[in-house]
Amino acid sequence: MEIKKINIDTVQIEDESFRPDTFESFIGQEHIKSVLNTAMESAETRNSTMWHILFSGPSGFGKTTMAHIISKHNHVSMKAITGYAITKPAEIVSILNNLDEWDILFIDEIHRLKPNVEEVLYIAMEDFVIDMVMPEWWNVRIPINKFTLIWATTKPEALSKPMKNRFVYDFHFMDYNIDEKKQILKKYLEKYGITVKNELLDEIQKKVDNVPREIHNLCIKIRDFFVTKYNWEIEFTENMWRDFLKHSKISDGGMTPLHQKYLDILREANRPLGVKSLAIQLWMTEKWVEEDIEPLLLKMWKIDKTTQGRVLAEFGH
Repeated sequence: MEIKKINIDTVQIEDESFRPDTFESFIGQEHIKSVLNTAMESAETRNSTMWHILFSGPSGFGKTTMAHIISKHNHVSMKAITGYAITKPAEIVSILNNLDEWDILFIDEIHRLKPNVEEVLYIAMEDFVIDMVMPEWWNVRIPINKFTLIWATTKPEALSKPMKNRFVYDFHFMDYNIDEKKQILKKYLEKYGITVKNELLDEIQKKVDNVPREIHNLCIKIRDFFVTKYNWEIEFTENMWRDFLKHSKISDGGMTPLHQKYLDILREANRPLGVKSLAIQLWMTEKWVEEDIEPLLLKMWKIDKTTQGRVLAEFGH
């Protein structure tokens, strides 16, 4: 079997200095950090690899960052690829064959993996070998370096049972609470050189979802507004914050004008609407509406999904 080479690079995290690089600096997900610390200490004591890990949860919750912290703590390389980029068994064979001893292989969006690619991974995960079918139609088993596989997914319900059963460590990232959100918000603002009083921090946290990536995105917008309009004043004040809200049009919970337009369409219709009708009126695809607009509205109890269609929620008016 011809092995196709596939490019795979050691992960380079964008804005490295803004990413947590230890569990101590990673805010939230205390249970996950505690169990992983135990697993890492065990690997050190045994002078061996960690067992394979499954991370699930919404996008932007820190799954990739957590994997990066593990690789740094263990002093090993982490190589990353997305599930949809691997289309043939030969490609995953090439990747596995090029891993160094104790490397971490991070595969994001694993629910996108094809079943025949999964099957190659099963034996590699358990026995650290790969089976190859030669042109003469006989099998040869090739040993590979021991490695730790970290898989991440936003859709754990899409994973097959055989896949889930091969992970000793299966973690689901939970929602961040208000205190954790404020800690993350303060950390990013301080790193951007922005001083904010605690009273104003309480107001700012109301305008963003409890997602670290969304919090960071908001801080970047505040930074850009602060630098452009106020030329790095000593402190970000309530008046500046009100000016920023008028400028950015961000509402409670991080709702944008697009979210508000969605709600306006439902309000004006005064009846259940299907996602197709909403997508047409928003000039968006149905997938975009379902994956980028509705999750926040559902989380904020602004809408309900019924058998007749989407409706305004009783508590969301």
